[in-house]
Order: sequence, then C-alpha cells, then structure tokens
Amino acid sequence: MGGNNVSYYTEMPNMMGRDPREGRSPMRRRMYMEGKEMHNDPSSQLHELEAYLQELSTDITEMVKDASPEERATLRQKMTTLASKIN
Repeated sequence: MGGNNVSYYTEMPNMMGRDPREGRSPMRRRMYMEGKEMHNDPSSQLHELEAYLQELSTDITEMVKDASPEERATLRQKMTTLASKIN
C-alpha cells in the first residue's frame, strides 16, 4: 500500500460465503454507514448514499420480478408509506 490512506469504498466486498438471495444492499448499507462515520465531507456521504440507494433499488427490482399481484400491492403500499415519511 502507498502513502495514501484515504478510502472511498468504491469496490464491493467479495460476496463469497453470502447467500445471493440476500442481495447486495446490506453490504452497501454497511459501507454507507461506515463512510458516514469516517468522512465529514458531505460529497463523500452523498456518493455513498447514492450507491446504497442504487443497490437497494436493484435488489427490490430483482425481488419483484416474479412477485404476485398481492406482493406487488403490499410493496407499493409500503413504499408509499416510506416516501411519506421522507417528506
């Protein structure tokens, strides 16, 4: 390793040993939370948040590919509730 000790968490950890059905968002969430604790730079925090939200979105999209109409309705209701909490 060189003299640069700055880490920007751009690479995902190896998924070996993880159930692929879990998706990647739990790892990205951990990276976001660690980055938030370590960096006072708002742009780094925003970058990690955007990466986490992208992985979360991908996980949800993959999850609903084969979902029943009832499951989709439940997800839609929960997402609407979540969106209202953000406002």
